[in-house]
Amino acid sequence: MASLDRDHDSSTRATYRALLVRGFTPGEAANLTAYLAGIEVGAGRPWRLADIDRLLFLRELCRTGRLGADDGLAQAPVTAGLASA
Repeated sequence: MASLDRDHDSSTRATYRALLVRGFTPGEAANLTAYLAGIEVGAGRPWRLADIDRLLFLRELCRTGRLGADDGLAQAPVTAGLASA
């Protein structure tokens, strides 16, 4: 899994840096990097490279089944043996 993280990090970082060298502002470069990674880009605050990498990491966890829709939700405590009178 660690190599997968480094692959995402290095490819997004390389794309971001290449766009900066070509004259894009940091916000433009980050938004274009997000767009190229298949992340929706809106009119709000520009993406940050760390946020793009974090989202790609979570996307990969979901894709491989390591993270599910109910992960992170609080579980109701089990109350075995409680009966109403």
